[in-house]
Amino acid sequence: MQPEINIKFITDNQELKTKVLGFIDEWNSNKNYITSQTSGSTGKPKTIKLLKKHLKASAQMTGEYFKFKEGQNILLSLSADTIGGKMLIIRALEFKMQLIVSDVVKNPLLNLQEHVAFVSLVPYQLISILIESPEKLYLIDNILLGGAPVSKSLTDKIQNYPMNFYESYGMTETMSHVAIKNLKDSIPNFRALKNISFTTSNDSLIIHAPLLGIEAMETNDQVELISSIEFKWLGRKDFVIISGGKKFHPEILEKKIENQLKDRFFISKAYDEKLGERIVLFIENIYSFERNNEIFELLNNNLEKHEIPKNIYFYFPFEETNSGKINRISTYQKWKNEH
Repeated sequence: MQPEINIKFITDNQELKTKVLGFIDEWNSNKNYITSQTSGSTGKPKTIKLLKKHLKASAQMTGEYFKFKEGQNILLSLSADTIGGKMLIIRALEFKMQLIVSDVVKNPLLNLQEHVAFVSLVPYQLISILIESPEKLYLIDNILLGGAPVSKSLTDKIQNYPMNFYESYGMTETMSHVAIKNLKDSIPNFRALKNISFTTSNDSLIIHAPLLGIEAMETNDQVELISSIEFKWLGRKDFVIISGGKKFHPEILEKKIENQLKDRFFISKAYDEKLGERIVLFIENIYSFERNNEIFELLNNNLEKHEIPKNIYFYFPFEETNSGKINRISTYQKWKNEH
């Protein structure tokens, strides 16, 4: 007997409705797996098969962590094409919750009227909500952010709100999150969900999650391992810059200047004959000589001398992944092909 689901659509988007109902049909089919596409943030997106028994185990872990109860409302504001969207639907099915489906837009709470126990958002959605309709946040108990790192400035803005805010760590291959960070906790580390543990190899995180069919998955994330169930995320291994024999994590440098630049940006690397690699800064805008000088002054005031990018490159618009993240590799390649 297939699980039933109570759905309420607060969107008129027929394509979105069709995708949600289509995934529920796929979940209720006789196949023992579903298909999902990886994000493509560090390479070409690929379609992978995920076993339903592992997806159910992931949903149970999340439900236990957030204490889901039958009949509660759960809000879907992510695309049903992504693993984040698919997993939210699965949680609704597994815990017999009412699924409320909103438009997949910057501010998905505009039409929300009911109290909601749980929602997954990407950071730019929360930023839009805080600007346009912060009062809507009071309808929600638990807000889980994923898809991109949560900035310090955004973390600071949510501290005075009474609802719970969390950041997730995971990927399509792990069927959503395997670790969660409480953004109101004074210790900003990720902690494993139940029955999951971590080790490292050359500072790269290795995930052990037998209930998800994962014995030892080595990731491209470099971390500081605090214990077998806790780590501090440093950045992507593929993005690490080795310049003049020193190692730099772009994500750490970006946090130091995130409040200084109004445009979207990212720090990357370029070949350098003397240094091996040099630090460069990409800004999503049109080139301006005057701004170039102003930005170098900001960099000098906020970074150590050896951390300052050697070049600033302006490019518009940045390439994005299917989940709305900046695609650093694709953006860099397009810029390189055009210059």
